Amino acid sequence: MKQVKLFIYLFLAVLMVATCNKNEAVTMRWDLTGCSNPWDSQISLDTFNIEAYHQGIYDYLMAENIQVNYISSEFDSSKVEVCLACHCKTGEIILINIPKRDKSKLKRLEGNNQFNLEFY
Repeated sequence: MKQVKLFIYLFLAVLMVATCNKNEAVTMRWDLTGCSNPWDSQISLDTFNIEAYHQGIYDYLMAENIQVNYISSEFDSSKVEVCLACHCKTGEIILINIPKRDKSKLKRLEGNNQFNLEFY
């Protein structure tokens, strides 16, 4: 009987640890390109403002069944590529915070890592 109780407690402890890890958040860094971001076709803005752009990304990811905690952005001048092709990086970095459990969904959506997808 003592072994059964120990097994149940051990099982519950492992289950709790596994559940907690999936609810942790991770932040994805996306190097914004001129016009080859997956959500570009989903966003139509009359005038550009960053809040509306973030909302478009949020709507796109939610439609792809990826829960989003928040979206922000920052500028890194060392990432700017001076060219006019769609794949050229603008220097803008989109930070997307999601639950850890959705990390694999986002990686599948991103494909072959052409946008330098990073998690930290």
